Amino acid sequence: MSLPHVYVYGIARSDQLSSAEGLGPGLAGGAVAVMQVAGLSVITEPAPEAELAPTRRYMLAHTAVLERALVRASVLPMRFGTIAPDAASLERCVEANAAAFAAALAEIDGRVELGVKASWREGLIFREIIDADPALRAMRDRLVSRPASETYYERIELGRQVEAALIARRVREAEAIVATLRPLADRSVAQKLLDEAMIVNESFLVRRDREAAFDRAMEELAARTGERLVLRYVGPVPAYNFVSVRADWLTQHAEG
Repeated sequence: MSLPHVYVYGIARSDQLSSAEGLGPGLAGGAVAVMQVAGLSVITEPAPEAELAPTRRYMLAHTAVLERALVRASVLPMRFGTIAPDAASLERCVEANAAAFAAALAEIDGRVELGVKASWREGLIFREIIDADPALRAMRDRLVSRPASETYYERIELGRQVEAALIARRVREAEAIVATLRPLADRSVAQKLLDEAMIVNESFLVRRDREAAFDRAMEELAARTGERLVLRYVGPVPAYNFVSVRADWLTQHAEG
């Protein structure tokens, strides 16, 4: 009979997270446990018997456990779906990689990840670009009353110039936002922009004692840009974007 698999949420230092108190229910609503190995606390749960599809429900439950742990400790988060063959294999793997885990935890100790997204309000930026440039405004006005068949190339040129102005405006406004926030963070990572309206998608690694200052900076940005931009501010969350753990760590030393 095979031993039960173990679901792994993340790893913290034992002196910061000595028990599972307050970590709440796990993916399947069961009790979350903490395994002590080599000065580290491994946040675990018996793996659900059913296959773990990356559904919204499961992803939110995974994140919720990590966020509750984050209140008490710096946490090295594992990706959703990290499962060890059994508790003994997990213990051997953690012990073999304890130095690497401790080094990764040292990089984020006392810090949290904060995420910032900024997008232009729908339709506003195009009006701004046209209204701010007399030449573009005059070009647009000349096209309004003329048939599209007569103005094909002029419309292409107008679109080209508006697009160039849009790119320049995106770079300028994104740099201004990031320049306000980066001095408050130890590190930052630019993420992929998700659509044409988005100008900033950045993750920041911020010391806990500077989190309030970061909050104030975001409030000031919202007050200054709220009519033009939609700001989305997420955190604190585990530092997914600032720690690197080899994807194959769990497959090493799994055999006794």
